[in-house]
Amino acid sequence: MDNQVNADEFVERFMTGDLGHLQYQQLPVKIFKISEIAPFIKVPTPPILLGYNLIVHLTEGFFNHQIGPREFIVNAPAVLISNYGNVSTIKSVSKSAEGYCVLIKEEAMTSIFREQEILNIFTIAPLLNLSDEDNEDLANLLSQLFKELRNEDPYLQLSESLLKSLLLKIIKLSASHKVLNRKQEIAMTFKKLVHQHFKEQKSLSFYADKLAVSTNYLNRCVYDVFKKSSKDLILEVLIMHSQLLLHESTKTVTDICYELNFSEPSYFSRIFKKKVGMSPAAYRESIK
Repeated sequence: MDNQVNADEFVERFMTGDLGHLQYQQLPVKIFKISEIAPFIKVPTPPILLGYNLIVHLTEGFFNHQIGPREFIVNAPAVLISNYGNVSTIKSVSKSAEGYCVLIKEEAMTSIFREQEILNIFTIAPLLNLSDEDNEDLANLLSQLFKELRNEDPYLQLSESLLKSLLLKIIKLSASHKVLNRKQEIAMTFKKLVHQHFKEQKSLSFYADKLAVSTNYLNRCVYDVFKKSSKDLILEVLIMHSQLLLHESTKTVTDICYELNFSEPSYFSRIFKKKVGMSPAAYRESIK
């Protein structure tokens, strides 16, 4: 997908200073000590379209992170999760922050986890505050994962097992490990599909066909789970990505409108203002 940022690009574009200590294997899962990266991040970062799934376990310090339109103040001990396809911004981070940061490619998720588990991961609240005991348990798992992935010859089956244990522990802590009912499963899968196809597909019938349900039933499922219509959820994802394009590119508002397959600029501007509170032009001016 256009404009996605992977781990290597993040280091190159949004970090500064002597980064020779950031050595890692070219694997689908990467792990860093937060103390290795926090002092070097050029904050605030621009909005970043994640080309990976992100897990941050904070054991000391704090940071301020925005996912889509929501801003999170993360104080240790806590876990923050942002899924593949989200637009994220690092607003600030304490230089003394400690813990671990894990970047997981989407193909690694689908090879390690069953579909039901992936849907549970997708339902996790972005921010989980931790008890001292749970904080210690996660720190132990991440310390083992860090040690294994930093080996010259990592044992991939062990690292996959540690990663799965880590995420299953987070799922349990978030109470999202309960078996999803039919409506929840449809709504969560719909949201995942929207993140994958939002640019070329805005029609509810496309998603209903993918899910083998009627559009009316899809709407009911989405509203029951997210308290918003299917159309609103699609528009929210589109507007989130338009904000990224307004920040990252020099394209005109009209060009961005048509790139995201809106029917006309006036409709795009009206929806953008409704969701963001200002026009696309005013938004671009505000972030300069």
